[in-house]
Amino acid sequence: MRRSFNVLLVLLLVGASDAVACPHRGGLPDLNCDGAAKVAVVGDSVVYGRGDAAHGDQGGYVLRTAQRFSSATFYNHGVPGKEAGLLVRDLSAAFDGTGDTTLADDLKSSDVVFLDIGRNDWWTKTTPLATWRNLKRCREIIQARVLAATGHKPLVITAQMVLANRTGQGVWVKELDTIIGQKGTALAPADLRFDLVSKKLLVDAVHPSSAGYDAAAKIFIQYLRVLYPQHAAVFRKDADHDGLYDEFEQEKYGTDPVDPDTDDDGILDGLDSTPTGT
Repeated sequence: MRRSFNVLLVLLLVGASDAVACPHRGGLPDLNCDGAAKVAVVGDSVVYGRGDAAHGDQGGYVLRTAQRFSSATFYNHGVPGKEAGLLVRDLSAAFDGTGDTTLADDLKSSDVVFLDIGRNDWWTKTTPLATWRNLKRCREIIQARVLAATGHKPLVITAQMVLANRTGQGVWVKELDTIIGQKGTALAPADLRFDLVSKKLLVDAVHPSSAGYDAAAKIFIQYLRVLYPQHAAVFRKDADHDGLYDEFEQEKYGTDPVDPDTDDDGILDGLDSTPTGT
């Protein structure tokens, strides 16, 4: 089940490039160059927002973050009880059209997908390493299937999870978080640190309170403003620094990916409403 938070833009967008170029829309990278910034968060009850009394036991950090990025769309695909292994199965079914097709559609349109899932695997006695392998498989499925459908894959980022307040599960999640962090790469980042949320802000063994979701949202917002654009610049190159990603220059705009001003009119291609001169 997905909940989409899309708040109409009230303030003026900052920067002329926001109205023309791919890389940024309302402060977030437009990695698929479709004129909109879209973020999907896939996970379990913590993503769903269970325990968030301020918003009717749902919403959580995704809702709070969406409210701060008013011109972006956030898709919340948090399903209480979801395990990483089950997500592997459900992703394949979604893209095959036999499962949650809304999930597949949202992933196809998203610039970036965040995976915040795995804590429930403790109940099935799955090892942290096996869970990480399932998370890796989820990332591979998302990128391969979106690439096949659209020609361009999204950036997929795996989050290190809020630590559980249940002794055995807490140790297990901490081990999984360590593996996630160690396995992260420039093209498969794993440095979103929800494990920094204090366990004192949980309402039970795993779910943050409203104050806990405030803390998680603060981490997420800072990540989207600072680290996500850095990762996006590595994931999607702009060699001539004209505000258009190389991958889309010839295909979408007919511009030269190594010439920042294709039509030599003194305006960078990303700022030019007619970058080819026509």
